[in-house]
Amino acid sequence: MQILFVEDNSSYADTLVSVVKDKFSDIAWDVVDNSSSAEILLAEKFYDLVILDLCMPNIPAGLEKSVENGQQLFYTLQRAMPGTPIYILTGSELDSFATSLSRHGERVKLWGAEKEFPTVLYFRKNDTLELVKELSEVYSEIASVNAITINTRGKDIVFAKGQERALKSFVRSMGGTDGVYYPLSGLSGSLVGRVEVRDARLTVIGIFVAKLGLSSKIQKENESYTRHVRLMPMNTFTPLLLSMDKGLKEYSAIFYTLAEGYEETLFEIIRNDPSAAVDVIEKVRFSMERWSAARNVSRVKIGDIRRAKLSDENFEELIAKNQIEDIKDIEEFFVNASVSCTHGDLHGANVLVNQARIPVLIDFGDVGFGYTGLDPITLEMSLIFHPDSVASKVSHEMRSFIDKWPNIDGYCQDNPFGEVIKFCRDWAYDISGDDKSVLAAGYAFAMRQLKYDTVGSDETVALIKRIVESIRATN
Repeated sequence: MQILFVEDNSSYADTLVSVVKDKFSDIAWDVVDNSSSAEILLAEKFYDLVILDLCMPNIPAGLEKSVENGQQLFYTLQRAMPGTPIYILTGSELDSFATSLSRHGERVKLWGAEKEFPTVLYFRKNDTLELVKELSEVYSEIASVNAITINTRGKDIVFAKGQERALKSFVRSMGGTDGVYYPLSGLSGSLVGRVEVRDARLTVIGIFVAKLGLSSKIQKENESYTRHVRLMPMNTFTPLLLSMDKGLKEYSAIFYTLAEGYEETLFEIIRNDPSAAVDVIEKVRFSMERWSAARNVSRVKIGDIRRAKLSDENFEELIAKNQIEDIKDIEEFFVNASVSCTHGDLHGANVLVNQARIPVLIDFGDVGFGYTGLDPITLEMSLIFHPDSVASKVSHEMRSFIDKWPNIDGYCQDNPFGEVIKFCRDWAYDISGDDKSVLAAGYAFAMRQLKYDTVGSDETVALIKRIVESIRATN
């Protein structure tokens, strides 16, 4: 357990730390006497609890103490570590300022515990025993959640402290003693994985999909799920079970229920059985039909479609770096493009498949209105660019054909994954708006890949130039 203690009275600070250490010797303390030092530590470390004197200086060993410094630090704490308990110390009866802070507190479930805990409590300095009593309960809960183990079966997965705490809290809340984490994706700063919750006998008692990311991303996914995902046909997506955004510092987590047997990704099916993969993708297309059927077609510039995948700032930087400024003219070309709700990141790792070859979609962080044709084009081109495809050698087998990408017949001829490509491309042609908008989607996706190094930039640039040539030829 890690505590940040902000107290300018060194004698009182030493006494409180000593009393608590007599009971809980393994608690780690950071003790500072001013608000500036506390803010520096907040940016660097993860804390389970903060004890805060309201009247303090704002610099180390400062002589000018003010409650305004404590107030500002209190607000900073709540922004930086939402839901983390704050114990406020006062030397006398609560004044109006201290009492006003009570409206910022709430009672929430933390650490996978069954009971709710207050996020703001007040203690008079002459009643240390009451503080220690409350602290004892928190210590017990933190010890319980820290005892949960997360197994990765030897995979090198780096969890931020808030991400690890979310996983352990979830496993504990489900009645488990440990969890086995299988990574599904780790792009864009978030971790997506399958979690098996196990009891003390290592029996699996539940299987879930977890997404662990920055709070802003998880909040967006929650909103997207409520607005769009739950309108899809039943059993075509993973149902939302629980979201968690307290006591995790800058992170939040979202957990979905997953039926047993969904142990393969679409990438694995494509690698091992392309014909079976086509049947799976057909089911995926059907599951998303409710979204794409509600599309509207509008006339937009190709640059608008590219912006859906790559910002103007990154675009300018990448074309300069790769010396392809001569492609910029196509950004002003117009196409007829469909707009509807889209998945937004429809690559093979975001489709889980069971033994009956039934797929479900996961990872809804990018769900929202966008250019409809980008979903099937993203799925198709992820066979070239996604790290899982590179690792499985699918990408290597595809790249000898990519100079023919704009011509679907030439691209698929002798291509070992031709039937998968053909289905995805036909899907794109059916829903995109016009043929040129499919090329525009391929251009947008390929431009984005210049940000990454999974495929050499020379090959990616060559693909972009071939698509640009085809767009110019049809203009």
